Amino acid sequence: MKRAIWIVSALWLVTLTAQALEEPKFTISQPVSLFAETETKEAGLAVNTQENEVLFVTIDTVAIVNDPITGEPAQQAVMGFYYDTATMTQMGDPITIVGNPRGALQKLSITYNPVSNRYFVAVAADGYSPSGVRVPLMAIVNPYSVAKTAGAVFKAWNWDPETTQNYQDTAVAASTKNGNLMYVSEYSPAGESGEGVIGLLYDKDGNLLTPEMTRLDQLEPAEDEDDPDVYYLPENDAFLFITNIDPTTSANRISVTIIQPTPGTDGRLQQGKQQIVSELRKDFDAGHPSAIENPYTGEFIGVLDYANGAEGGDIFYFKIGPAPDYTLTQSRDQIPYLDATGSQPFVQRHPRLALDTKNGVFMISHNAREGSYQGMVFTLLGPEGQILPGRPDDLYKLVETSSPVSNDANYHDVKYDPRSGSFLIIYSSEGGMTEVVKLTVQTNYLPAAADEWPIY
Repeated sequence: MKRAIWIVSALWLVTLTAQALEEPKFTISQPVSLFAETETKEAGLAVNTQENEVLFVTIDTVAIVNDPITGEPAQQAVMGFYYDTATMTQMGDPITIVGNPRGALQKLSITYNPVSNRYFVAVAADGYSPSGVRVPLMAIVNPYSVAKTAGAVFKAWNWDPETTQNYQDTAVAASTKNGNLMYVSEYSPAGESGEGVIGLLYDKDGNLLTPEMTRLDQLEPAEDEDDPDVYYLPENDAFLFITNIDPTTSANRISVTIIQPTPGTDGRLQQGKQQIVSELRKDFDAGHPSAIENPYTGEFIGVLDYANGAEGGDIFYFKIGPAPDYTLTQSRDQIPYLDATGSQPFVQRHPRLALDTKNGVFMISHNAREGSYQGMVFTLLGPEGQILPGRPDDLYKLVETSSPVSNDANYHDVKYDPRSGSFLIIYSSEGGMTEVVKLTVQTNYLPAAADEWPIY
């Protein structure tokens, strides 16, 4: 039956491709400022699928609160804001999630866990360990309905607080089946010149399931690895770990590893082979990847930037084979989402992806700076993963900012909110402002019953 449904779906996509697609129509809201009375940096969001709320997070750089882990006054703190997504109004006061009494915070990441109906937050704390290096901080946050009476923070903790090695870029994901929480981050191994990447697995309540961290850089561990990200794949019941690697034989490439949602008998993560999934369409380092599952074609859409964003960026497509090997194969040619040369029309970095499931539209969202435009820009893709017609060569403009949005990781993100029927884009500018914009697509690219089809 699945094969028959897939064939019907494939025929629909062939028909859709053969027809001239309509230029998308959309509306863009005015920006909503978070915590405008202070200075903030970095930005993340998670959409609650059970309650009418989204949790926005940012870092307060002039914090006057106490750290929930140590009870000490924090120099910087992760702050959270519950919002009603339909009206974009804040619910309750800002919440303090974690703080750093010994320095700055960086690389903030958040996800929603539908099994526990809670949020999982991670960040790196500068100067936290006795030797003055960076330590991961994590927290599980209640939804607003619970936070009103039981408090916002369900649990907060640090990992490896006595370390002499730095942790940095963080990413988190949650299994929608067993609720287990995946944490990944960059790591500076002792005696190695490059950065590695590691992973940890927790249960839904924040209990550690893997007592020892697992190294995820398998192909060339001695070489540098950067920009890790992780997603849960419901169809495969596995996590997808993506990062860029610095191989000895070429410029930087993008790799993917499939990780099981439960630990092995040795207490470590069960990971498949690390496999390269991107081509080098241009002779520059590829980096800062993001990926999303395409439920309409059974493949994955990935995005990357070139030369730290100065040479544009590409869309790449791949498929995952069956367990236990999960062989990754390119499913079509890699194409640019932005053609740029030497920072023209602008520099951009860290493209992010989200899917409007109501209209069958994917969004690629990222910053723009040091060129003809300063702010946030975007591209819209149809259900087959193709760029929809009508987009300017220098992309759609989402919002112009008075100061640039940082090229660093975790300064902007995008998620689709089904309750409001909008993409929510959060970004933090170098002027210390964190803001949110809603983009609502008004053109539907799906047939009437497409939302009822299990396509693969």
